[in-house]
Amino acid sequence: MTGRSLPEGVASERENLDWWLMLPLFAIVSLYAAGIGAVLPVLPFYLREMGASPLVFGLVLATEALSQSAASPLLGQLSDRFGRKRVLLASQAVAIVSLLLLALAQSIFTVLLARFLFGFTAGNFSAAAAYAADNSSPTTRRQAIGVVNAGLGLGAIVGAGLSSILSEISLTAPIYMALALSASGVVVTAFGLKGGKVAEQAKGEADQAKISLRAITSLPVIRVLIIVMLCHFFAYGMYTSQLPIFLADRFVWNGHALGPREFSYIIAADGVINIFVQLFLLGWLGRFFPERRLIVLIFALICTGFVSAGLASTIPVLAFAVLCISTGDALAKPTYLAALSVHVPSERQGVVMGTGQALVAVTDITSPVLAGFILGLGLYGAWIGAAVAIAVIGAAIAIIRLPR
Repeated sequence: MTGRSLPEGVASERENLDWWLMLPLFAIVSLYAAGIGAVLPVLPFYLREMGASPLVFGLVLATEALSQSAASPLLGQLSDRFGRKRVLLASQAVAIVSLLLLALAQSIFTVLLARFLFGFTAGNFSAAAAYAADNSSPTTRRQAIGVVNAGLGLGAIVGAGLSSILSEISLTAPIYMALALSASGVVVTAFGLKGGKVAEQAKGEADQAKISLRAITSLPVIRVLIIVMLCHFFAYGMYTSQLPIFLADRFVWNGHALGPREFSYIIAADGVINIFVQLFLLGWLGRFFPERRLIVLIFALICTGFVSAGLASTIPVLAFAVLCISTGDALAKPTYLAALSVHVPSERQGVVMGTGQALVAVTDITSPVLAGFILGLGLYGAWIGAAVAIAVIGAAIAIIRLPR
């Protein structure tokens, strides 16, 4: 951790997080995540009705991740320059267009185009995380970003609950609900969020230009954190991208194959765990676990969950797997992003958050395709084994290379 002082006007001296300032941001992220949570349970089955294979489903997810990886650092940089609120509004507008296109899709190509556009809404998280960083001190940074992630968890619960009900009507009904939620997010952003920080005015632009991304990534600790992040999210992406396909083929839920409704229960459970971890467990663990040990704990949790999911034949075992993996992943993003954040100047928070989000998206480009290829061959054990192996590599790098 650095002892860097933040510019005057930023909430750098706060020892306690300003919850009232975070509340509108929490609502915005929750609405965005609810839209995702409403669509995600039906998307694989929506594609399957069009004749798509697991590999095609993986390609759809990879297409979304491709646009996300390109957009995240750019939108983060734009939020540094023009403010978080403007970028949030722009990305929400794109989300509305993409969801409308998805609901009206008649072919796999149209679905691909819709999800490609939706990838550009990654600016939502980048700008939201940067806003949280703007309004927190280094000591409360992880907690502030945790609030953003808690919004993701609550949104997942609401979206999955809505999806479980609306999917009984049709597979497009949850998509239209997601569109309505995105429109609500625009209203909350426009009237509930303050203008947010715009990085240095003209007098500071020259100094800001000197603080390049290359200079930031030249720090050894940043490079190690990036590699560890890539390992985590690649392993996690292999698991999550094909989980509905794996469970639909291999798991029996109360006497019948798992479908959209049952998968929405898993997403809702993930959201509940996410909220608990972000609002309660993260702060408690932060007092007893230094950064390095917390990262190792994260990898231990997801490895345990991967193996349990692969062996699951009953609902309790599957629930245990979801508990381990969801807890590990809920701890991961705020831990990694806060660790990156405290090593960079305050006026570059947006581009760093965007770059972190882009790195996650890069893994999402390849991991669904690789996992879909493996499952397409029926190699279920190899699918789980690959995810575990990559997570173990990440844990080993963290143990060896991160400072104690």
